[in-house]
Amino acid sequence: MMKNLTKAVLVCLMVTLTSTAVRAQGITDQDMKDYAIIMLAQKAITDKISPYVNDLIEKQDGIDGNRYAELDAAAKGDISKLPADATDFEKQFYGIVQKRVKDRTDAAGVVVNSLAKYSLGASAYNAVKKAYASGGDTKSKIDAMMAQLVSEKP
Repeated sequence: MMKNLTKAVLVCLMVTLTSTAVRAQGITDQDMKDYAIIMLAQKAITDKISPYVNDLIEKQDGIDGNRYAELDAAAKGDISKLPADATDFEKQFYGIVQKRVKDRTDAAGVVVNSLAKYSLGASAYNAVKKAYASGGDTKSKIDAMMAQLVSEKP
């Protein structure tokens, strides 16, 4: 029993050291492709939020797009910061819409966190994210990968 446990610990240690050594060499093309896929998954959710909000606004009669934009500019997502002239209906509607927006934004975050954790690994994800944010060659490669992935036919 102790022998098997020792072997298992050694195997885990070897795998950890090997993956650490690979990561120390830099960001791989596969890391960048995985990051591009994660970004596209997030974009697939978040790009639907604005049309969804517009659809909600169109389906009711108490508020139009301009008024909603005014309220949102003042409140920035926080119902307690709505202007004093906001009607009860506007406050209620704004609150409902913001909850639905938050639900969708949170869903995008869950997708990103799950994919980052299980497909790329948190440390690799953070390294690629940092490299992407700094621009340069990594950002160019990831943007090109995203464009290629979007243009591919299923």
